[in-house]
Amino acid sequence: MKSIKWDKLRILVTNRCNYRCPFCHNEGQEKGDSTVMMSVESCKQLIDYLDGQELSEINFSGGEPFLHKDIVDMIVYANDHMECDISCATNLSLITDDQIAFLKKTRVKFNIQFPFISENGFAISTGTGKLSKIIDRINAVKSAGIKIGLNTVIQSVNNDNVEQMVMFALKNELPLKLLPQIGLEGSDLFIDSIQPILEKYAIKFVNKGTGALRWTIKNESHQTPVLYIDSPCFSQDIKACRNYGEIRIHPDLMLQYCIMKDAKERVCLEKGKEFVIEQFERLWNDFNHC
Repeated sequence: MKSIKWDKLRILVTNRCNYRCPFCHNEGQEKGDSTVMMSVESCKQLIDYLDGQELSEINFSGGEPFLHKDIVDMIVYANDHMECDISCATNLSLITDDQIAFLKKTRVKFNIQFPFISENGFAISTGTGKLSKIIDRINAVKSAGIKIGLNTVIQSVNNDNVEQMVMFALKNELPLKLLPQIGLEGSDLFIDSIQPILEKYAIKFVNKGTGALRWTIKNESHQTPVLYIDSPCFSQDIKACRNYGEIRIHPDLMLQYCIMKDAKERVCLEKGKEFVIEQFERLWNDFNHC
């Protein structure tokens, strides 16, 4: 069987979101007034076609994926038909207790957008979000035994904010991913200020060679991993991007291999599995320059 070559698949189930984060790239989707939702049938057919491929992870994203009425069904289907890791990028504001009860039977991990640890900063950054509600949802998800991690987009060099976020993650033993805002002037240099904060608590450091720098940090009895994405976009390092190997599928089934480039080809599910695998393979071969 032919290999699609890609290591990770990001399925964007909708372009809609209930937050209004100023830094959001909307997973490379164009922002507009129209709403696009991927059909559950298309999602399941895509997963059927990819059965047997050596993917390391399928991530469900958006927009906000929990605006899609069938998101739980999609995650459960992927869980039951694929052997790879299953994750979901969400702001966690819309998930219900019933959905948590269903999803705790799967191996899904949540990566949640968590921009600030202050109520005011959180509200300003998200437009509509309430920190207290999200912390309640984090606790509900953790209590159900579902793995969860924090994603924080760094919008400025404010060492107090970064250290507060690091300490919150450490106290609650939540994996933390720090992402400098792509396209923001000077964001390629944020690592110079953040690295000393992490090294104060670090017991282990690994450069993964994909643009990801990983620390394990510890304070007293608490320990958690922190991942800093030193984006290959800053240096136009195509080798690091290929090492990461993620491709996005938009709600309208358009394929996008780089978040900085337009999606130009639609995955043709109607033409069958072999044709779709060849599409993925061809895009991988084209993915050789920035």
